[in-house]
Amino acid sequence: MLPSNLQKLLREFNVKGYADPSKTYEDNSKQGKLLRLQIDAYTYEDEFYGGEPYSGNETIWELANQSFGVCIGGKLQKGEDFGVLYSFLRAALAQGPSGNCVHRGPESYREADLEYTNECIGDITEFRQIERIVSKGKEVYIAYFNGGIINQKS
Repeated sequence: MLPSNLQKLLREFNVKGYADPSKTYEDNSKQGKLLRLQIDAYTYEDEFYGGEPYSGNETIWELANQSFGVCIGGKLQKGEDFGVLYSFLRAALAQGPSGNCVHRGPESYREADLEYTNECIGDITEFRQIERIVSKGKEVYIAYFNGGIINQKS
C-alpha cells in the first residue's frame, strides 16, 4: 500500500467511523469498545479502553496483513462536560487533517469558546501528534498519538 493511498483510506475510515455521530462502538469482550469498518480489501478497527483517562489503538489491515497502526492515550480534565466536548471533538475531526497533520483533525478549529489544535510531527509512514481542546484559555482535553505503517518487509 502506498503512503498517499493509506492517508486517503485512513481519512475515509475516520469520516465513516469516529467522526460520524451515528456510529456506535460494540463491547469487545475485554472490557473495552470496538468499531470495525470495511472498505474494499481493507478492514479498520478502532478499539479503546477506559473512560477518563482512556487508551486505545487504530489498525488497518490490507486483506489479512496489518498495514497501519496508531496507539492513543488521552484524558478529559475533571469536572468538564463530556457530552459538549465530545460533540465539539467530532465536529473538529469532521474537518479532516490540514497543514502538516496526517491524522484526525485540522491544525486548528474553533467554535465559540472552544478551540481544537492538532500538532503533528512526521508523515503517514511514521508520526506523532498531540490533540488538545482549550476552553476559555484552559486546556480541558489532551490526547497523544503514535502511529505509522507497520508489518512491511524491507
